[in-house]
Amino acid sequence: MSQFKQFDSVKGFIQGVPRTLQENLQFRIDLHTLLAKDKRMQDVFWAMCRENKRILFDTCFWTLDPRLPWGEQNQPFILRPKQIEVVDVLDWCIINGHDAGINKTRDEGASEIVCKLFSAWIMLYERVSFIVGSYKKEDVDKLGDDYTLFSKIDNVFEHLPSWMGLKYEKDGGSIYRKDMLIRNTARNSAIIGETTNENFSAGSRSTAMLLDEFGRIRKSITDSIEGTVHPITNCIIYNSTHWHGAGHTFNQVLEKETTKTVELLWHQNPVKAEGLYKSPEVGVVEIIDMDYYHQHHPEILEYVY
Repeated sequence: MSQFKQFDSVKGFIQGVPRTLQENLQFRIDLHTLLAKDKRMQDVFWAMCRENKRILFDTCFWTLDPRLPWGEQNQPFILRPKQIEVVDVLDWCIINGHDAGINKTRDEGASEIVCKLFSAWIMLYERVSFIVGSYKKEDVDKLGDDYTLFSKIDNVFEHLPSWMGLKYEKDGGSIYRKDMLIRNTARNSAIIGETTNENFSAGSRSTAMLLDEFGRIRKSITDSIEGTVHPITNCIIYNSTHWHGAGHTFNQVLEKETTKTVELLWHQNPVKAEGLYKSPEVGVVEIIDMDYYHQHHPEILEYVY
């Protein structure tokens, strides 16, 4: 356990968290074995998480990928560089009461990052409340469906280290769960689900809210939501792929000065961008991932220079 003695600051701790799968798994085992035995260290750990919630992602949170072989589908959530930026920006927006926009492509973890960040907040703070919304109820919460927004939240509380004591109420813990609601009763903090219709969150109040896949919703509905939702919260997170074009409400809110916009695009993912090149015009090839070709196909570089 001596490897943790050097982590006398949040920055030092984060720098010491391994970012490869096997090393990260072993780090988690060692870390939580230590924390389970040391109440003082638990207090230090919680304080660090409040200062930088990325720690919870990289040491406590998991993510489900059903495309992987059975038995390996639940993987430790290890933030990629662009995902780190998104967590930092969204957390800043929640703290400072600022709207945020996520311009993303599919399968880059945007919705999951927001749901897990909201989960981190209800773990850490008293009397905070979040709203997550999507077009259909079945996209927000549906029993047995691993692809809903709430399934991403459930995954957090189903796999937390036992020393944290944050288990579902039926297991004797402090997490109360029912359809479209999860509440940390110890802190009186909650996440509430809603459908993004014309009456979205009428009469509600929240610390922050997620409008998921906002760009896929019919413009007459998104215009209605955008026209009424701002008194409900100081932080609206608009998250979507582009679907209905530049004239849609989603694109318009991304261009507002009052929206802090971040990107999660497939070509920013180191795995998907391996060997990436562009062809800006016929007969012209621009190699982006030069290291890949140096390592695997150096013969191609003869035609580049």
